[in-house]
Amino acid sequence: MIKDRILWLLWLVCMAAGAVITGEYLFVCVLAATAVLLVVSCIYGAFSGRKVQARFILPERSEQEAVFQVKMGLENQSFYPVFRGNGSIHWENLLTGENGDKELELSLRGKKEELVAFQGRSNRCGCIRFQYADWKARDLFGIVAFKRRAGISRDMVVMPHKSRMDLALLSREGFDMESFKFSKDRPGDDPGETYDVREYRPGDSIRQIHWKLSGKLDKVMIREKSYPVDEAVLILAEPGQEGKRSEAPEAVAEIYGAVLYSFMEQKIPCQTAVHDPASGQLRLEKIETLRDYEDILYRFLCHSSIKEKPAVIRDYIKNPGQKSFAAYIYITGNPDDRENELLPREAQIVTVRRGKNAAHNGNEITYTDDYRRELGIRKADRRAGYGTMGNRDQ
Repeated sequence: MIKDRILWLLWLVCMAAGAVITGEYLFVCVLAATAVLLVVSCIYGAFSGRKVQARFILPERSEQEAVFQVKMGLENQSFYPVFRGNGSIHWENLLTGENGDKELELSLRGKKEELVAFQGRSNRCGCIRFQYADWKARDLFGIVAFKRRAGISRDMVVMPHKSRMDLALLSREGFDMESFKFSKDRPGDDPGETYDVREYRPGDSIRQIHWKLSGKLDKVMIREKSYPVDEAVLILAEPGQEGKRSEAPEAVAEIYGAVLYSFMEQKIPCQTAVHDPASGQLRLEKIETLRDYEDILYRFLCHSSIKEKPAVIRDYIKNPGQKSFAAYIYITGNPDDRENELLPREAQIVTVRRGKNAAHNGNEITYTDDYRRELGIRKADRRAGYGTMGNRDQ
């Protein structure tokens, strides 16, 4: 715009100089016509673009390193075209703090809608917020710009790669994975595990007879089935880092996703606490299917922000409907986080936190920037990618 102003100023100066030096009315007429034209152009620019509505059309979610397309619809509800306009779309990853701007040049016909599209790709997971706060409508010759409000903002979640974690690391810290599948305190009807072996009692089913042991002991022995446990393990992850560097919250999200996926894949009953957008409260959810895993991880990233303070354990504890669990896995990216001390002392607690060195000390696992190798995190089969959720027209 500065270049346009300079060129027009030079033109006016030349016409004025020509009129003074030569005394010809032609230069005076050209100068006057130019001035009138510029005034009319500025008046037109002042009225154009006042009735423009903007909206985003973008995917609900994407995946790390995958290409996605963002569209912005601009509808000019006026008969007056916008010949020259410019603005910018600001984006920010709420989890990692990364941000940038996409500059736009646009023109809009009267009573028409134009779509502005561009492609993007993110190597980091998180919730990306796109904002189009305002733009400028310029006159025909680009001399004056008039600010117009847009005020639209929409989010898109970039999901981490589906990954598995080496759960043997948790076993080193005293976790007995089989004990999390079946109760040690009561029998049930699941034949996958034996709860107890006892002598036959009237009414017992013949299908429960342990024939091999009965032959050895010379008396009829019964195998009692086990009771599956739903409330054995609670997995908690703390994305709030209060301005920590971008690698820390992203590592938490990837480790959290890998733990959830591994428990789900190995059919180890567990639950997790995740923000519920409908109630605005923390809610306990079971992870039994791939759909459960995807929905929970999506909601976790939607609510994650680098500017938040640690809150997940405090929100869980103050929930009046909270349940007691036999074991807790707490994942955090803050080396100084001591929120795990608020959890019930009688339960097994394993804390996975960032540290200066990778180590396994008691009920604590520390990791560094090389957390994928240190924790045995590896990508799942490519066929396990996320299904598309289509575009959201907002």
